[in-house]
Amino acid sequence: MSAPSQAAAPQPVAEETPLLEVTDLAVEFRTAEGTVRAVDGLSYRVEAGRTLAIVGESGSGKSVSSLAVMGLLPPTARVTRGSARLAGTDLLALRPRQHRAYCGERVAMVFQDALAALNPVHTVGYQLTEALRARRGLSRADARARAIELLDLVKVPNARARVKEYPHQFSGGMRQRVMIASALAMDPEVLIADEPTTALDVTVQAQVLQLLAEIQAERRMGLVLITHDLGVVAGVADDVTVMYAGRAVEQAPVGPLYAAPAHPYTRALLRSIPSTAGADRGTRRRLPVIPGRPPSPAARPSGCPFHPRCDVAQDLCRTEVPPLTGPAPARLSACHFAADVLANRPPETGGTHE
Repeated sequence: MSAPSQAAAPQPVAEETPLLEVTDLAVEFRTAEGTVRAVDGLSYRVEAGRTLAIVGESGSGKSVSSLAVMGLLPPTARVTRGSARLAGTDLLALRPRQHRAYCGERVAMVFQDALAALNPVHTVGYQLTEALRARRGLSRADARARAIELLDLVKVPNARARVKEYPHQFSGGMRQRVMIASALAMDPEVLIADEPTTALDVTVQAQVLQLLAEIQAERRMGLVLITHDLGVVAGVADDVTVMYAGRAVEQAPVGPLYAAPAHPYTRALLRSIPSTAGADRGTRRRLPVIPGRPPSPAARPSGCPFHPRCDVAQDLCRTEVPPLTGPAPARLSACHFAADVLANRPPETGGTHE
């Protein structure tokens, strides 16, 4: 394998000023075993009319990073460094009341468990109207009319009647639409959707993702889609950040990333996506899996955190943390041998493979 490049390439320059720019974000949790770092130096940017997918396994830090941006971290967690700038204002430097004012109006979030997020003892109409009355000062009648408009926007059938119903009377997909309507109530500039299709069947997943894409395009919002499934983002995302063990390991536009991943972890994720190729010929193949497990935040390995599971790891990978650098234009990869991975070159026999 060729020698790693030590020259750090600059971040790709975007044509537009980002709506949201997260820089060097780090989040720590206090646990009985001590302090653990859940997010370590994460940076990304979200532009108007574009969708950023943040992809990673459970425990990668993707959801924690969004909770930090929204000011919703639990008491045991804290941001130790970094910034999250919305149109130039650092959300992480605001007082809690100011932060709440921004997050909910200018930045909103759709949570993965719609049933838990909705209050079971109030109608969905009540929950939408109370938020509108509190935030916008609307009359009860105007707030109800706006709630019906929002349910229409997210394609809830017969919205005028269903606004009187309770969350348990909605299917999982329809509850998720109600959550999207709630998030859109204040006309946010950026929408963060945290695993919005969890526990939904494949058909409903596609419908919810298509709905988000349509609303995002119509409003030119910035959309952050957080998911563990790289297979769902191909048709909706513009850019992808792949996270592993609290760090971004690859960042790229969606097309180049799918065509030629520049990090072994991304490549392994793509290989593990089920495919129907060869099904018409009766061909069967075993679905590839990534060996091992993601490391615990309390006991991460030295060097590259992915090296114990990596099929091209060398001695260097066990001792030095690879920086997030650019092996190609508009590509960033945290791999010592990113250029080789991008070119799909096998490791040289002279190194020591894991």
